[in-house]
Amino acid sequence: MGSSVTIAGVVIILAIILFVLTRLSTKSVIEREGRKFEIVSLDDGSDRCRVLYCSELGLCGKPDRILKDCETDEYIVEEVKKRPYLGKVFNGEKIQLLSYVLLVRENYGKCNRGYLVYRDDVRVGFDLDRQAETLVRWGIERVREIKQGKVPKRRYTNRCKVCSYRKECFGMTNRQKKENYREKLVDRGC
Repeated sequence: MGSSVTIAGVVIILAIILFVLTRLSTKSVIEREGRKFEIVSLDDGSDRCRVLYCSELGLCGKPDRILKDCETDEYIVEEVKKRPYLGKVFNGEKIQLLSYVLLVRENYGKCNRGYLVYRDDVRVGFDLDRQAETLVRWGIERVREIKQGKVPKRRYTNRCKVCSYRKECFGMTNRQKKENYREKLVDRGC
């Protein structure tokens, strides 16, 4: 009886090891526009995603998806937005996406394109050309200014109604705003 329990235990352990090895070696492949892409990184709460760093630009971040074209070995970034596409891409969304493209290029290799994927499955693509890279560097510089305490002049627009910083922007003194911006940026690890 003791040897049959031992054999059963060994079989169960081997089955578990085989299952784990199979899961680790399986590549997730999806199809987009008739092409196959390997999912390199997926920010879904699992361990398939890591924070990317670029010391030259002082950037860090975690794109929602990093895909690798199975034919060309080029990487593509997908950033998922919770809002529906309203016929317009906000500047901040574009800067965020292109910043991720720069991070992926620095950490993985060839990457010149990214997509914003909206809640209603609309995909808007952007290439990282010289003009786009200038826009990203401008955005990075603006963040650095905020970190140093230079809070942007507030302008009330329709976007203020849904902005996550609305409470910080309205109803605080300039000094309080500067301290709060710095705290939020430090809390995010950037």
